[in-house]
Amino acid sequence: MPHPALRIDLTAAPWTLTAHTPSQGYDLPSKLREALAVGVSATVPGCVHTDLLAAGLIEDPYGLGAEPRLLWIAHTDWTYTTTFTLDQEALNHDRLELACEGLDTVATLQLNDQPIGQAANMHRRHRFDLKAAARAGANTLSLRFRAPIPAAEEAEAQLGALPHEGHGSNTLKPPHNAIRKMACSYGWDWGPVLPSAGIWRPIAIDAWSTARIADLRPAVVQATEDRATVRLAVDLHRAGDAPLRATATLTDPDGETAATAPLAVDDHRATATLHVDNPQRWWPVGHGDQPRYTLHVALDHADGRPLHTATCRIGLRTVILDTTADESPGRGAAVNGLPVGEQMVLLINDQPVFLKGANWIPDDCFPARSEDPTRLRQRIDQLVAAHGNCLRIWGGGVYPSTAFLDHCDARGVLVWQDFMFACAGYPEEAPYRDQVEAEARDNLARLCPHPSVVLYNGNNECIWGTYDWGDDFRALRHPDNPRGYGLHYWLDLLPGLVSELDPSRPYWPASPYSGSLDHHPNENQRGNRHIWNVWHGEGQYRNYLGHYPRMATEFGYHGPPHAATLLPRVPDDQRTWNSPALEYYNRNGGLGGQLHTDHRLADDFVPPRDNLDDWLYLAQVMQARALEMGCTWFRALSPWCSAAVFWQWNDCWPVSSWSAIDRGGREKPLYHATRRFFAPRLITLKPQRPVPEGQPIGPLAVYLHNDTDAPWTGPLSAQRVDLHGHPVDQTELHANVAPRGLQRIDLPNAWLTRPNDTALVVQDIQHAHTTPAAWWWFAPDKDLAYPPAKLGVAITSTGANTHRVTLTAHTLVRDLYVFPDRLHPAATVSDNGFTLLPGDVATFTLTSPVAPDRTALSSPPVMQSVNRFV
Repeated sequence: MPHPALRIDLTAAPWTLTAHTPSQGYDLPSKLREALAVGVSATVPGCVHTDLLAAGLIEDPYGLGAEPRLLWIAHTDWTYTTTFTLDQEALNHDRLELACEGLDTVATLQLNDQPIGQAANMHRRHRFDLKAAARAGANTLSLRFRAPIPAAEEAEAQLGALPHEGHGSNTLKPPHNAIRKMACSYGWDWGPVLPSAGIWRPIAIDAWSTARIADLRPAVVQATEDRATVRLAVDLHRAGDAPLRATATLTDPDGETAATAPLAVDDHRATATLHVDNPQRWWPVGHGDQPRYTLHVALDHADGRPLHTATCRIGLRTVILDTTADESPGRGAAVNGLPVGEQMVLLINDQPVFLKGANWIPDDCFPARSEDPTRLRQRIDQLVAAHGNCLRIWGGGVYPSTAFLDHCDARGVLVWQDFMFACAGYPEEAPYRDQVEAEARDNLARLCPHPSVVLYNGNNECIWGTYDWGDDFRALRHPDNPRGYGLHYWLDLLPGLVSELDPSRPYWPASPYSGSLDHHPNENQRGNRHIWNVWHGEGQYRNYLGHYPRMATEFGYHGPPHAATLLPRVPDDQRTWNSPALEYYNRNGGLGGQLHTDHRLADDFVPPRDNLDDWLYLAQVMQARALEMGCTWFRALSPWCSAAVFWQWNDCWPVSSWSAIDRGGREKPLYHATRRFFAPRLITLKPQRPVPEGQPIGPLAVYLHNDTDAPWTGPLSAQRVDLHGHPVDQTELHANVAPRGLQRIDLPNAWLTRPNDTALVVQDIQHAHTTPAAWWWFAPDKDLAYPPAKLGVAITSTGANTHRVTLTAHTLVRDLYVFPDRLHPAATVSDNGFTLLPGDVATFTLTSPVAPDRTALSSPPVMQSVNRFV
């Protein structure tokens, strides 16, 4: 007789962590060895590092120099153990299984000293049969995790080495491609080598009979104003062949039944088609609302006895990736000089969407800690507040949690989802290929209900590397190479699985990719591009103007974190721009992290190397300027270009990197620049055609990008001003931009004269609060003679911890930033990054646990402008 399924949650059970002898014979202190042999209390979900930290047995892994001192952890096997009780009701079920949402990574499992299975993939769920080993009463479960560095090295030795990149300036470069583990845990060019082990997502025991629901896979294949169609597949686990029945019910956002249908039950799958009249459609943020429907499936025995239920929330929307060939050069873009190619644009509900966003990396080096729902919601909300609509989940991290995707669903943030392959060749031999297929099947089923997930991408830079990354990568593509390196996954296996399991979403083989192996994978005129020869090149950030991608999905510029994030870990005697400490917290390769930043800073300024506060400020300004240049240019290229998704949104530890938000959650100048260059209505000053590196800029134009559903009309003020902010020339322009359209207005060539003592500014006076002004500067700051900045600063208390700050400019003031963490580590500002003409007023809210001192607030290092650096 079937019984309703039951679940026993093991995350709250008492867990113990014990260590085995380190593989390289590390000489650990006796007190530490004794504690690890006896065992310490462990938290699940969690990992070895966080458990040892909580027990007071190790230092903070993010502390200065801690990384090599803690490397023994990655050379040690670890066992997690718990005891739980089973009653006869659970044992009477047909199936008794251990359900693991995430095991990191190579593990052997035992129940009551009997083997129950093995795991070798961090990126998938696992289920293990407990029936033979379980007993009534107390049961002991143990999971022994293989040391992560030896596990990768041994796997590489068994399968054969394939090239891998991405490690930056880390001296250790373990083979992250040899096992299915988070690649960046082995170190990246923004992250340390801190591979851990443990039960990183929830774990439970499932007892069930006859059948259970494994996954719901709703495919929205139609979503017009009049009708939506959902083709539902339900994956089943069965114990025997008893007859089953199932019913699906779809409830609308108002709680009314929108559709219901019986499912046709086959062996391990049940299917139905649901139709919804007059649906409430789901849209990306900025394009409409995000209503969600509740899908409920009830699985019963044929005689009506309930077995299992499952529920998820879905959005009614369709997704198409349009890659049709251009009919004419430029494809209607306002910028001159664009060739014929192939468009690449994402259509949601048949409407093109310009992707404005950033790349997402794990938000902590330790994945369980990175999935804190509160912090994830904050990061996503910050993107929406900055007018972003897209996050690309990068292929060197992990597949996102349900909590992450739920919030993207709720906020309308589009998710570009990489499969977990990054910067390497990948084995195609067994058992690796079997793990890849199981991982892909598992995640396609898990991610399928989420409307925010709009594109699956095969890999990050793996195909590109075989063209441009050196002899070992190029050899993979050689006709004489007898060994696969992952191409089978990206061109055959994965697109086939997407078509089978989640057919309502598009698949793209790689990032970057040009649509075919007949083309270089990083071309301008087709596919999507990664643009790294600006930051890693020899030219200024103005070299973004030489690129004209169809989709720009990865490009970035380095900048340090805030002082309150970085300096508490830096000794007083190392608070210089090139100290070993600052180099430690910078894993960028090439010239060396700090030297490279200083080299790029010198493009615009004479680097203030004797003052760390000034150096940090100017390095952050350079990062914000660079991304403003790139993102506004790519928006000016619309509709030729349909995405500006920069690298990167967040950080996993207190590091100098390409992020807009540092590890402390503090918003860097880049973040505040993002709020301006992703504004729904954008004014930008740019060349009339792409500018090859080293060539003169040439004639300029005003580009108006209207990313709203309403027309944009009205007067604009255009001025050429001297460096004191006084008008030299001025004229009135007129905006007449269609919804989701672009307008170009050419400027007089006479305005290009006097490059060293004038600048251009265009403003929408009527909508100044929602449409940021556009500036163009002809020369680097080191060649400009700004006046000393003169500002009026008024502070008004508006609450217990809130203060309104009003700035009134009496001179031209450029790139004025307030660094609230210099007043108090918990202080924040609502707006930042102002360039003002004389008479302009800027206001923002300062939130701080302590009342601000006016003198401190208005002085460096709290308030800075580039006027000081001439």
